[in-house]
Amino acid sequence: MSRIRYLLTLVVVLSVLTSGVTSAAGDRVEPASPETDADTRATVAAIGDSQAYSDVDEGDASISGGDITVTRGDEVTITVSHSDPATLTIGGEDYGFNVTVDLGGSGTSEVVLDTRRTTAADAGEFIEGGSATLHSKPLDEPMKPARYPLSVDIDGVERDVTILNVEARAEMSGESYRAPSSFEPTEHLGEGEDGDAAVDPLQEVMIAGTNVTRRDYAVAKFEESGLETALNPDNLTGTSASNGLKISVKQERGHPNENALEYVATESSRVTVLPNFADDEIYVVWNTRGLEVASRPDRNRYHATITLTAKSGFVEEETTLATTEFDLRASTMSLSPVNDSVHYPWDNETFAVEGRTNRVPGTPLEVRLRGYEANSFLELGNATVDSNGSFESSLNVSSVPRGTNATLWVYNHSSQTSQRIYLVAPDPEVTIADQTANGTTVTIERAEIPEGGFVYLEDADGESIGRSDYLEPGEYTNVTAELSTPLFESQPVRVEMRRAGEDQSYDPDADPYVYSGNDSVVNDTADVAFPQAPTETASPTATATPTPTATPYPVVTRTALAPSGASESSLPLSPAVAIVALLGVGAFLARRR
Repeated sequence: MSRIRYLLTLVVVLSVLTSGVTSAAGDRVEPASPETDADTRATVAAIGDSQAYSDVDEGDASISGGDITVTRGDEVTITVSHSDPATLTIGGEDYGFNVTVDLGGSGTSEVVLDTRRTTAADAGEFIEGGSATLHSKPLDEPMKPARYPLSVDIDGVERDVTILNVEARAEMSGESYRAPSSFEPTEHLGEGEDGDAAVDPLQEVMIAGTNVTRRDYAVAKFEESGLETALNPDNLTGTSASNGLKISVKQERGHPNENALEYVATESSRVTVLPNFADDEIYVVWNTRGLEVASRPDRNRYHATITLTAKSGFVEEETTLATTEFDLRASTMSLSPVNDSVHYPWDNETFAVEGRTNRVPGTPLEVRLRGYEANSFLELGNATVDSNGSFESSLNVSSVPRGTNATLWVYNHSSQTSQRIYLVAPDPEVTIADQTANGTTVTIERAEIPEGGFVYLEDADGESIGRSDYLEPGEYTNVTAELSTPLFESQPVRVEMRRAGEDQSYDPDADPYVYSGNDSVVNDTADVAFPQAPTETASPTATATPTPTATPYPVVTRTALAPSGASESSLPLSPAVAIVALLGVGAFLARRR
């Protein structure tokens, strides 16, 4: 019986060792199939325990970040820290994709897996970092969405496990924008991180909208998924060289007997692609400069499209991933002077203009003022279209020739904006009308004085009778000139235009002190009715003083002493003679009454 028991035990042990239900390498055990029961796993574990392995392994390795997620078609970086040479395993035989990557030495290693290129037979074509080996047969299409196991071991001892989650590509979407012609898309290629374009400058100037004015940029913004490694900046035609990716702008309907226009990126200079994979974005910038605006709306409608062909490996036939729409419009532009098309020297030294357009806000414009022939000149003014389509500018006319006509227009929009501007060289002029004055001032009907000065007044005899205050250069009406002396009665008054002296003073000795035109002094004459001269008032009649009558009272007289040296003829009358004379005068006066 003991021999039979021994033989039975030997048979059981041999059957376990040769059954191939599980395999052991060190203490790493491959996942058992669902049919494998617990007793079998316990038996294998017992056998492993019987081998001469250390109870504690001193090697250490780990995969950073826990579970790792990547979109199908993109690449992913797997970071492994290891104290000794290690092996990273991706997938397994049960997943149809089994790759190992040997990592030498110690430290931190990065393994980059390009999920789009996993159809290659050589693992080195889709894995960077370490030494990769493909243990499964090559895939017919890029690795499909699934949760793939990741593990790292040292000397066959598993040190860390996690999951590589490959997600399906998301639906892509697109949005329509427009940008000013001053933006230069090619200047920003490759200026971002990891080969991306620098898209911040574009984002700052683009405006949402499907209506694109001819000469502006149409911008399609696509939210991409899984195209990170498919985009070949040198070929986007949909061929094998372009990884089956095609980006283009195509007319919805062409002219009769003609194919619709199509502008393919990398084949047409009108289309520039700015990838921003850091944010899962692709910008397609289309230059509309020089395009024809048709009369039918459907011939002005274009679509920016991202397409995958069968060459991509993702699809069996050409598939549109995302598209946006644009309507091409003719540009409109208006321009006008802020004040008037006639400009005088005494106006501002700048000529202000304003306008409106349907060009995209932020578009820079150039306003031009041009003189020709003997009075040639060119003045330029800058303008920028604001958010409501308005713009304004000013041109320096302080030194342009006067007495000439100039042309004003917006550069590249002359057919809509060209117009005539009159740069006047004014002739000095003064006009006085017949009037009734108050005697102290006279009103000058109109005065045009190019360089400033005074209106001078004189009478018919050429005598100065007054002037105005100093007048700045300009055109005036109803100027008041004060008389230097009151005037009466109607009489002619002559006015002249006179120049100012230093510091705007009145200086009749200034050279020249008068304004001349046609070889004569600028002047005018009018009849001015002044108030009547005042009438002289008659002197009042003096009231006669009554003559006193003779008084009966005696008159006492005294003979004055003769002055020293007096002659005899100067002796006074005697009292009797005096009385007789007085009585005679009284009788004479009585008779006159």
